[in-house]
Amino acid sequence: MSSWGNNDNAANAPYWAVNSTVFNTLSVEQNSAAPTAANVALLYGNTTPDVYTTGQTIGLFMVDGTEAHAGGDNITGVSIQVAGSGYVEAPAVAFSGGGGSGAAATATISDGRVTRITVTNAGSSYETIPTIAVNNPAVTIPTASVNTSTESFAYNGHGLTSGSTVKYYNAGGTSVTGLTSGSTYYVSGLGLTANAFRVTNTAALASGNTALTGVAISGTAGQFTCTATTLAAGDHILISGTAGGTGSITGYTSPKIYEVSAVTGTSPNVTGFTLTNEDTTSIVTSAGTPTGLTYTPYKIVLISGTGNNSQYFDKADETTATAVAIKGLGDDGDGNTSTRANKGWNLRTVGSGGRAGRVQYETLVALNQVTGDGSDDITLPDA
Repeated sequence: MSSWGNNDNAANAPYWAVNSTVFNTLSVEQNSAAPTAANVALLYGNTTPDVYTTGQTIGLFMVDGTEAHAGGDNITGVSIQVAGSGYVEAPAVAFSGGGGSGAAATATISDGRVTRITVTNAGSSYETIPTIAVNNPAVTIPTASVNTSTESFAYNGHGLTSGSTVKYYNAGGTSVTGLTSGSTYYVSGLGLTANAFRVTNTAALASGNTALTGVAISGTAGQFTCTATTLAAGDHILISGTAGGTGSITGYTSPKIYEVSAVTGTSPNVTGFTLTNEDTTSIVTSAGTPTGLTYTPYKIVLISGTGNNSQYFDKADETTATAVAIKGLGDDGDGNTSTRANKGWNLRTVGSGGRAGRVQYETLVALNQVTGDGSDDITLPDA
């Protein structure tokens, strides 16, 4: 049972500070009063993993005789080796190998890093320490976040920058039309915001092509002429700047994205093009030669169908978190690197980084008689 670091998940867990009383120096016996939610929140809500030792999780535990020798085939904790970067969603955590089964854990993130992995099921029959896999940093894109009119994906605070490498996965469902599951894409600088992004096929295309030159408006429905260039229907053009000279684009505000609906000529000798709004609706123009405007072409992946609600992009440029599993106390020969706890109050320190997977117990107060321990512990299982 822990004095901080709430790993006893049952509603009636015997939190010592709430419902235990020291009757004498040799025993700690459980009081009959059950812990209250308010007292539990007060006790555990004021403690963070780094409050005592930076980078390490420390807990004070009452260890009874059963706990001091049992649980050697259970997974009682996870120690983070590398916190990773770019996490905006808590990643899934999976256990494999070790000869056992059933272990499960959940990750907690803060400032783009994995800061804690909490065991939710200790599993059983683990002969050796299993391998832990932490999912890559990713952004999940449900169908409602796919905008087929603007070829963009909405995600608040995605953390991606122009040129970022991403890999698209359909998670076993229908893919976004235009994307291939397992393929690599790059975040386009076109209209990139903190909450939305588009993708392109190569890193070189992310920042757009060289700005068009010799541009003039040649018609009333979005027709333009230009110096010979490389351009194709489906490309996008970002127009920016304050318009001067002659000619006009109705509704233009700087900057604004338009889609190329048709071209005159063949790349690299395209000498004219027609623009529409991104949703392919027509625009109104008046002929002339505007000044002060920059026309930057972008080639992005064109999408139509919205895919499925479980699809996601891995943030391939970020660092994936790694972690090491910790087994219960068990027998000395079970492969665990921990120092055995003794009956009584024990200070438990879990290493991180280069000391990931190492657990040290320091006996603060040895007690001959320990009663009232709960059987629902995860950190110190009874079996």
